[in-house]
Amino acid sequence: MPASPDPVVVVGGGVAGMAAAARLAKAGHAVELHERADVLGGRWAARELPGVGLVDDARGVLPFPAPWRDLFRKSGRPLEAELARSGHALVPAPPVRYRFADGTALSLPTERGAQQAALRPVVGAAAAARWQHLLDELDEVWLALRPLGLEYPLLGRRQLTRPVLARLHARRSLAWLAARLDEPRLEALVRSLAHRHGSHPERTPAFVAVDLSVSRRFGHWHLAAADPAARPADTGRSSVLAEALAGRLATRRVAVHLGSAVTGLEVVDGRVVGVVTADGPRRAAAVVVTTDPWQLVDALLPRDADPALRRRTHRLRPAAAPAVEHTALDRPALAVTETVELAADGTPVVSWARPVGERTVVSRHDHGRSRPDPGAGAAWRGWRSWLLRPPVTPGPAGLHLASAASAGGDGPSQVVLSGALASYACHDALDRAPDASRGDASGAAPAPV
Repeated sequence: MPASPDPVVVVGGGVAGMAAAARLAKAGHAVELHERADVLGGRWAARELPGVGLVDDARGVLPFPAPWRDLFRKSGRPLEAELARSGHALVPAPPVRYRFADGTALSLPTERGAQQAALRPVVGAAAAARWQHLLDELDEVWLALRPLGLEYPLLGRRQLTRPVLARLHARRSLAWLAARLDEPRLEALVRSLAHRHGSHPERTPAFVAVDLSVSRRFGHWHLAAADPAARPADTGRSSVLAEALAGRLATRRVAVHLGSAVTGLEVVDGRVVGVVTADGPRRAAAVVVTTDPWQLVDALLPRDADPALRRRTHRLRPAAAPAVEHTALDRPALAVTETVELAADGTPVVSWARPVGERTVVSRHDHGRSRPDPGAGAAWRGWRSWLLRPPVTPGPAGLHLASAASAGGDGPSQVVLSGALASYACHDALDRAPDASRGDASGAAPAPV
């Protein structure tokens, strides 16, 4: 790797930025991270809420833990060992509880046989069989999606051949896929996936239902305190992961600058050579930007730096983020639970309840009161909007991107993977030559997904 006196600068201290910084530091680069807030973690940052206690706006139950495990393993101590040191563990979560508009309820495990046993008494044997067929079909969709923004970057239209698009049902909507189940409650459940991604079922590609396959394949997990009496506020608090990741940055000697807003990127002869902060310009060997793409093109990049990226970004729209409320109930919870209340059209209200001493803290995400939020990623507007999402390595050399708007998706683990892809592309470019321009190198697969 060519030596450089300048650090790699990471813009943004959310999950994507911390993931990229940890990997780059482990690869031997000097890394600076600038975060405009006074705490790391973004949506994952814990805060003290009067009358409630420590809360965060992250999901209380997490699917697909492999990228988190891969991140910690490849940047130092494995995740399980890191959590054990702080008195925590990642443990399986109970089945999700669904409450439908007609008053019926369903507790849906992730395991195949258990799902069928739970579904038949509620929706009947025929609908349960159609559900199983759908998930088996989505298992194939998952295999097709892995190299398209998860394990490797989505580089453009040439990867989306006709056979791939057909396998993904890319030209069909999630609403179409839901209607194939021919059962109103299951249809509402599938339609709810679009809302949970900040989009509408009629505009969301059918392959987004792969979430169901991922849940069945990898299960659902939550953070647990090894000794709840010693850490009463930690069980079910996903921000514990962000705190562990912040600790990893300290271990890897990443220079973290909190309250340090980056206001611009310096571009010379088509190469990003530094950033501008309130303290003045800072040179960089490369820059990884993990802010939302609209902030990148409207506030950070010079207007003439990448006109194509600007045009494609302005054709995107921000995803809708749910209204979030946290309340404390004066009764103990026995476990961390996820409850999804579904309207007839599939609009969900998702609640996570977790024990905090003798009380229960409930975090409620109401997608019926959602609003566009650039930090939530990019809304789906048909499968072609997939190609408008910002690439890992755009036009200017020395610039790499990761965020909830990346092609891999806006789920927590997918955002972790976007940071991995950006770090691999950055390391590869610096390793090839000090003046390497953008290319299609994607690095090794970041996670065993």
